Amino acid sequence: MKKVIYWIVNLLEVAFLVGAYLVNYFTPRKMGMARFVMYKNMMIEEQYTNLESMKIMAVGVVIILAIITIVLYFARKKNVKTSMIVITLIMTALYCGFTMLNSKDTYTAFYIISPLIGCAALLQIVKTLINILFAKQNTIES
Repeated sequence: MKKVIYWIVNLLEVAFLVGAYLVNYFTPRKMGMARFVMYKNMMIEEQYTNLESMKIMAVGVVIILAIITIVLYFARKKNVKTSMIVITLIMTALYCGFTMLNSKDTYTAFYIISPLIGCAALLQIVKTLINILFAKQNTIES
């Protein structure tokens, strides 16, 4: 059962990243997609007036969760693959870099792409955190 949930979460991560790529790919190439994205941008800006602070808070939450995950990884000396920590760091850096360095002016579909990458990063962090918390203790018997 654990393996099934693990693979479902992996597929969700890939789906979020592929979705972000497809939105970025089709926005400048298809007029209908460009219109839809511009309409969504307008609706988001009307509904949420303080988007800059929301962006900073979202990045802060992701960074704090990633730091907690890394600290627990080194503190508990668990049998967790190092590749999971590396992928967590890469996903966190990708999300934070994209979100802080870009805006609606640089990417038309920023308000759609950023949450998709953020969800993929959060899924990776939570998956790694759960793996660290439930991994068996690394005991050395003399």
